[in-house]
Amino acid sequence: MRLITLFVLFINILLADEASYNRGEMLFFAKSCSSCHGPSAEGSTSYPRLANKKSAYLEKKLKDFRAGKAQSVSQQMMAQFVEELSDKNINDLVYFLSHHKGEKIEDMNDAYLGGVGS
Repeated sequence: MRLITLFVLFINILLADEASYNRGEMLFFAKSCSSCHGPSAEGSTSYPRLANKKSAYLEKKLKDFRAGKAQSVSQQMMAQFVEELSDKNINDLVYFLSHHKGEKIEDMNDAYLGGVGS
C-alpha cells in the first residue's frame, strides 16, 4: 500500500512540475523574453543566458527587477517586463528557465543580471 501511495505522489509531483514548466514557457514567450534572451534562453553578446541558471538566482533577480531594484540602465529596463508578474508567475518562469530542456550552454559573466549567474 505504501508503495502505491509513493508512486501516486511521485506522479503528482511530476505532473505539477510539467504544468509549471509549460506555464513558464508560455510566459517566456508572451512577455517577449525570447526577443532579447533568445528562443532557447541562450542569451547573446548583449543579453545574458537564462537557460539552466540556478532557480534561487533567477527568482531573486526577477523579484528585484519587479521591485525596481536595478544597478544599471540595462537592468532598469527589465522592470517593465516583470512589474505585473505575480509570485506564481515568477515561480513558473523560474522553473521553466532553471529546468530548460534545451541544450546546456556554458556559463558566462552576466553583466546585465549583475554577476556570474549560475
